[in-house]
Amino acid sequence: MNRKWKCLFYSLVISFLIVVVAACGDGSATSGSTTGSQTTGEEVELSVSTYLTAGHGQVTDVLEPFFNEIEEKTEGRVTANYYPSNALGAADAQYDMAVTGVADFVLSNHGYSPGQFQLTSIADLPFMGNSAEDASRILWNLHEQFPGIAEEHEGTKIGWLFKTDTYQIFTSDKPVRTPEDLKGLRIRTPSPAGNRLLELVGATPVNIPMGDVYEGMQRGVIDGALAPASVIVNFQLSDVTKYITKGDFWTQSFYGVFNPDTWERLSAEDQEIIESMIGEQMAIKAGQVYDQDGQNGWEKAEEDGVEIIELSNEEKTEWEEALKPMVQEWIDETESKGLPGQEIYDAAIELRNP
Repeated sequence: MNRKWKCLFYSLVISFLIVVVAACGDGSATSGSTTGSQTTGEEVELSVSTYLTAGHGQVTDVLEPFFNEIEEKTEGRVTANYYPSNALGAADAQYDMAVTGVADFVLSNHGYSPGQFQLTSIADLPFMGNSAEDASRILWNLHEQFPGIAEEHEGTKIGWLFKTDTYQIFTSDKPVRTPEDLKGLRIRTPSPAGNRLLELVGATPVNIPMGDVYEGMQRGVIDGALAPASVIVNFQLSDVTKYITKGDFWTQSFYGVFNPDTWERLSAEDQEIIESMIGEQMAIKAGQVYDQDGQNGWEKAEEDGVEIIELSNEEKTEWEEALKPMVQEWIDETESKGLPGQEIYDAAIELRNP
């Protein structure tokens, strides 16, 4: 074989071998990549944001155990970095931070996004649950029955929806037993529903974050607060509170949501792991933690000499009558927006009294 044909022959052999090796390599890489995405997935560190303090029960007893378990079950592929106390943004910006991806997961209060959660606000009507666990169960079941509640959380992936322990009336100087006793007092409120509740009994609602209540009561900027007993420990309110009227008037709704783009970055396997951990079970757990914090709060209040005013059945009936207009107003407003106000209210009452 002359030199010309030898070179051509060797070139063809080398080209063939290159094609074979490349094909084998590509197939191996594709197979490995597919297997990796199914079994290991991308490592993701989640930024977890809340306006609550680092020592709050929802952080220490709900968020941290939840994400620690995720890290364990995903073998370290999904971890969390915490940003409490508005470290990433103000309280009223938390939901938008979850939508835009400033935070990967947000736990916050629906009341800081007024007007956005009309159907969800069914849970903000007075006496809608006698504990955080009970109220959380009602809200989650309504969410499952009425798709409109999930639609109001568009732009996020819902982890869980839950409620606080029941709200009471804290005052720094004046005891409150009847609705008339609140007339003229400046009382902190966390949401539009809280505003209306106070307006109906003649108080002046003041919208400030829970973290500012201590100083507000201490300096006399406000006369008291509409708040749950859990704040007695979580925000040290017994230092500035002389009276608490225990009426179980109301509960406030919260959400725990993921940024959807971050969720899509997780492997199918890791998504499945997290899906098995969220939903009603987390709603109930969050409610139970609030109830325990509430119990701790009552004990702390008694230790610190706060006078707890227990309402009689007759006095509670007087409060219920005073606040009754909130129900029909909510139904009318909801129906005017083309939403099933009466239907969801009837369902809530059925869940409240099974």
